[in-house]
Amino acid sequence: MSAARWGSWSAMVLLAAICGACSSGEGATGSGSGSSSSASGQPSSPASAVPSKGVMAAIDGRTTTVATKVDVGGSACGVALVGDTLWVTDNKAAELVRVDAAAGKVLGRYAVSASPCEVEAANGSIWVTTQSGVVDRVDPATGKVTASVTTGDASYETVGALGAVWVSNRNSHSVTRIDPRTNKGVTRTVGEVNAGGFVEEGGFLWVGDDTTGASAILRVDPRTWKSTPVPTGGNRPGYVAATPGRIWVSNVKSGTVAGIDATTLAPVGPPAAAGASPVNLKASTDGAWVWVPDDVGDLVTRIDTTSGKAVERLQVGAGPAVVAPAPDGVWVTHFDDGTVWHLVLV
Repeated sequence: MSAARWGSWSAMVLLAAICGACSSGEGATGSGSGSSSSASGQPSSPASAVPSKGVMAAIDGRTTTVATKVDVGGSACGVALVGDTLWVTDNKAAELVRVDAAAGKVLGRYAVSASPCEVEAANGSIWVTTQSGVVDRVDPATGKVTASVTTGDASYETVGALGAVWVSNRNSHSVTRIDPRTNKGVTRTVGEVNAGGFVEEGGFLWVGDDTTGASAILRVDPRTWKSTPVPTGGNRPGYVAATPGRIWVSNVKSGTVAGIDATTLAPVGPPAAAGASPVNLKASTDGAWVWVPDDVGDLVTRIDTTSGKAVERLQVGAGPAVVAPAPDGVWVTHFDDGTVWHLVLV
């Protein structure tokens, strides 16, 4: 998410809290709405984006196409694919939306804490990271919140790994470790970073620094909490992803994605161009690609993880925020138009 949209989140907290208070909290607040129907029941589709100068045709013999567009309403933020179910957060309405991924239809909407975004599936639950100082644990069978775990200020991203659920906290420069057996959290400061993107690789936690002017991420040893700065060769390395043995970093202000060897901490080739504002990147399910949304240019870039080079860049909807890998491609949320798109690589 860009600096401009991050700033808009603070203003949205009160609105989201008001909207959340309007929800019953007893499960689905609506169901059965499809991807091609508006509130009035008439067919609708997301507004077509103006073609961008940043579009790049695939150079590797593959092509990514848009297979499905689902209108979830509000401000679609986080997304996770679990089997045939897509879980999407509506940041504006403070809801978790269940989508039938195959049919492209909304099946239910469930109340969560104010200003939700990132979604993580771990330990048999759906974990929703919110901007209201908690992470909500949701039962995927019922959509109900079973626990709300206190975190640091402005929790940002959640990762299930190493027998725990971990949360980065942007404004308190910290990481929270949640024991999924007890739903108890312990928060530790990791350094003077605005802790943003978050991933585990090689037994370490890798923490992005969502600060303009920053040029390094942190490698954190979860056993000792020792932090090691890792230069990325770019400005504002706010978001991270992992493939086996490598870390991938969105340098938001530089418009690049850097590859880093997770063992030697050396760069993997030069940074790849990834639009005007590359944000919440994720690796493909097979580790062959990294998918990178650009929430200013309304683009998604596909990066080859062997070469570290951008091999395709395509136009998507308004304000792409978060991506969720699928076996055949990727799902992309759009914060500004309330849609989630399924991109298929052929």
